[in-house]
Amino acid sequence: MIIDTQYDLGDIVFIKTDTEQRERMITEICVKSPNHLTYQLTHGINCSWHCEFEFQKELDLQTKYKK
Repeated sequence: MIIDTQYDLGDIVFIKTDTEQRERMITEICVKSPNHLTYQLTHGINCSWHCEFEFQKELDLQTKYKK
């Protein structure tokens, strides 16, 4: 089976809702079904699971500097 992913292991991404816009690395990809993937994102020793629509490769400066 070949699964085509938008992101790869080792990619640096940013969670869209993180106001600090901390860099996170993709450290694991879980295939729930051919149409549903979840990604483990790691920042330091903290890991969390996210769907593709929750993060992006580009830093969002508008989110980072919201007050």
